Amino acid sequence: MNYINDDYFLGHLLKGARATKLNRLHIDVLQNQASPKSLLTKGVASSIEYWNKWFPTLVESSGSSMEFVKSATMTIEFDLNTIKPHSTHNELTESPFSCEMSIIDDRGKEYKYRHEGWWYPET
Repeated sequence: MNYINDDYFLGHLLKGARATKLNRLHIDVLQNQASPKSLLTKGVASSIEYWNKWFPTLVESSGSSMEFVKSATMTIEFDLNTIKPHSTHNELTESPFSCEMSIIDDRGKEYKYRHEGWWYPET
């Protein structure tokens, strides 16, 4: 969750998703690639690049090693058909999202984590 200019990463991504009607961003962390390209504004793309480069530090600070990581992906998906007013700022609308991270180790074992919530663009 990082702030880019005037909004958080997810706020920028949700604005792009609403504008393009593309509700899913897939990121290959190890290859530093994301798609679809239509969602990759300059701020979103640079944020993804920054966090992808930081990933090995995160792995090693947890006591592991990148030599054991064979795949790392993240998918962020918004439900663009569901919109509600923000609880304290009625002029802002939020949509539900999910973020799923998957890491596959050198033995082929997959580790998954899914986070769900609501987000809104601040601008």
